[in-house]
Order: sequence, then C-alpha cells, then structure tokens
Amino acid sequence: MPTISVIKEDLEKLAGRSYDLPELETALETAKAEVKVEDESHLRVQLKDTNRPDLWSSEGLARLLKGYRNGRHEVYSFFEGPARERELIVDSGLQSIRPYIAAFACEGIQVDYAVLEQLIETQEKLADGYGRGRNVVAIGIYDAFDIEFPVKFDAVDPGTTRFVPLESESEMDLRQILSDHPTGKVYAHLLEAFEQFPLIRDNRGEVLSMPPVINSQTLGRVEVGDSFLFCEATGTELDAVLLSIAIMAVNMADRGGKILPVTVKYPYDTPWGKEIQCPVDITESIQVDLNEVNRMIGGELQADQVTSALVAMGYRDVSIDEQTIQARPAPYRDDIMHPVDLIEDIIVATGYDAFEPEMPHDFTVGKPAPQEVLSDKFRNLMVGCGFQEFLLPILTSRGDLSTRMRNPDAAVVEISNPMSDHYSAVRSSLIPGLLRIEGISRRAIYPHRIFEVGEVSVLAPDNSYGTITEIRLSV
Repeated sequence: MPTISVIKEDLEKLAGRSYDLPELETALETAKAEVKVEDESHLRVQLKDTNRPDLWSSEGLARLLKGYRNGRHEVYSFFEGPARERELIVDSGLQSIRPYIAAFACEGIQVDYAVLEQLIETQEKLADGYGRGRNVVAIGIYDAFDIEFPVKFDAVDPGTTRFVPLESESEMDLRQILSDHPTGKVYAHLLEAFEQFPLIRDNRGEVLSMPPVINSQTLGRVEVGDSFLFCEATGTELDAVLLSIAIMAVNMADRGGKILPVTVKYPYDTPWGKEIQCPVDITESIQVDLNEVNRMIGGELQADQVTSALVAMGYRDVSIDEQTIQARPAPYRDDIMHPVDLIEDIIVATGYDAFEPEMPHDFTVGKPAPQEVLSDKFRNLMVGCGFQEFLLPILTSRGDLSTRMRNPDAAVVEISNPMSDHYSAVRSSLIPGLLRIEGISRRAIYPHRIFEVGEVSVLAPDNSYGTITEIRLSV
C-alpha cells in the first residue's frame, strides 16, 4: 500500500485548519488512510487503496479534507483554458522508444523547504508507484526562468550526445551515464537496449534531462526560492502520462501557482491526436440508477443527498434526471471505471455510520478447492528441489503474449476496457512472465531456478464463456 511522508504544518496550511491526531485520523477515513507520527514535524500516512495516485501527496490529502469539509472542491480552469504560445515538439524517432510526453509551466509558486520536499516526494511516489519504477511514467521538474521555448523531445545518439548530469561535475555521454552514474545504473535497464535515447532540450539546445533516468545539472535543478517551474512527464502509456501531469498541475495550483498550459505536438498519431494541450482532462461522465444505489447500500438516500455526497467527493456536472444520476469525476482521477465506483464514493461521503449494519443471512464453511490442494503439492515439491516461486499477475499485455514471444498470431483473451496497456489481456501462458523476471534479473548471480503455479485463460469457442481456465506449472 502507498505510504507517504507529510509535514503536518504544511498539510494543515493547505487544508485550511489545524487537526489534532485523532481528528486527522477520523477526517482521513474518506481517503481510506491511516496516520502515524513519524517525528516532531512529520506524519506517515498509509493509504489502503492503490488506485488514487492523486492522494499520494500533502496537496492531494489536503484537497480531499478541504473539499469534503466545505462540501465542494476547487474548479481548475486551466484544463479548459485557451491555447498558449508555449510548445513542446516531439521527435518522430521516439515512437518506438518512449513515445509520450506532457508538460506545463507554473509561475507564482513560492518554493520553500516544505514545498520542495513535498514536490520531490510526489514526483518520486508517482514515478516509482504509479509509473512502475519510471517505466510507464517518469516526471521531471525544472527552474523555468532559463528555459527557452519551444522545448524539444528528441531521440539522440547516446554515444555522441553529452551533458552534465545532476550531482555530477563533468560531462558524460548518455551511455556513460547509464554505466557510471549512480542513478544511471539504477535505471539503465529502461534504455540500454535502444540505439537512440530520449533527451529533452530547450530551443537553444540546453539539456533539461534524459528521461526517465536523470536531469541535467544546469536546467534540471529546483532550489528553494524558485518561483517559475516547468514540469514534464514522459512514458509509454499516454493516459498515465496525462493523469500524472494533471496531478502535478493541481498540486502546484493548490500552492498558489498559476498553471500555464503547454501544447505538445507529435509527428505521429496518438490516442488523443497529434496536438495535445496539457494539462488535459481525460475523465468521462458516468451514469448510475438511483434505485441501484439504494439497493447496493441498503438505504434510502434521496436525490439531494446523493448530489451533495458526489460534490463533496469532487465530482462535477452532477445531475439527476428522474432516477438516473450522471456525474463527471475530478480531472485528476482515473479510478472511476464502473457505476460501482461512483456508489462507493457516495457511501464514503455519506459516512459509514449512516448505514445500519446487517448480518449475513447464510453461514458457510470454506475449504480449499481440490485443484488448489494439488497445486500446493506441486509448489512444495518445486521449493523442495531448490526453486524459487513467483506469483505474477494474471493480467498482462498482448505484446508480452504475442510479439515478445515471437508469435504475433497467438490467440489472446483481451480485456474490452483495459485501464492500462500493461494489463490489457489475460495470460494464456506462464512463460512470458517468468521470462520478464529473467530480463530484469540478468545481473543477479546464476543459476536462476524459478517457477510459477498459476491460472491461465485459453480460448475455447465451444465453451459457454468462450474460454476455459487452467492451472499450469512453468519452470
């Protein structure tokens, strides 16, 4: 579960009031969070959900506390603002390397020690957690005073391109950074297989960063006292990149910054077109029947109660036509995928204590299924033979099952509305997952003895569901 460190005084300043610890614990129930004292000035907050990256910061928690307390949330007009002259140009060579980028500038934000600490905390949490170790999303923040637009996102020769990386005193070429710089070594696996590397430069050719690895020592450093920032996010999934930049934008806006949109221009098609003004609102309206709400919660909420609850949770354009509720999530959320998600927010905003608990009517005793008993026997045998077990997600990507296995015509069970390209198909084999483990463990001491016992889904047209589920062993 995501765990963040927040400065209590900073959190209270953003939330607009002071809290003693019991009050804060109660108030943060709406975020499904637990609070512990870290030291005299810091709190450690553990979030029980992983699907709300907008809450992985002091700004996000304060936004929820303040909005819930006031019964409404701030409106961020920059999502619908007019196009600006600031542009970011993408090189066509990046389509097969790191194809997506989003960015904005922020003026008027006063960077003190607390702000700098929380910006870095949010940047790292989003990139490491939501961005899966910077693979899907990596974020860079810069002092914008010396940046000359348009900014350029280029694919460059790693052997001839040089700059001074952060926390270094001498120039290195890009491959040297991966082999010699401490941060470069950590993230080398994300780039070392490519013939060209991504590089962000301004219009003068000054390097901002080599995403997703490291910023430059010149333009890539933010310090206390800065008041004009440039923020970018790069990655392999456009929606994840756009959401990350939206979260960073509202966080800086909550600290008094004025968000200046940047238009990103692509030479190739993307799911959002060839020109995207960032930050952009990627949310969509969702509908649910009021009777279904009351059936699921076991209560009798009226239309005005539902409206108030949704507005308190940050929803916009809330309307109820007869029995149909329609609402649009806040522009920094992407976790509302089904009407049940909206109903859950209604319950959270109304308060769990408002509903009468009901005991189950049936009592059953559980036991392992016979196939699981057999699976456990195989697991014990493999472990006894010196193998290490891995438990990998059942969902994966089509590319892992087909292209990367050199079988482009592989029959794959795909998800119709995937939240992420990385989880867009149900695995039909355990082998791709183990090969992926090997790919990121190639520097570990050999021999590698690994295995998995798990479920796979196989197409079966004669079956009523069109697929069958099998339990397999892969070594």
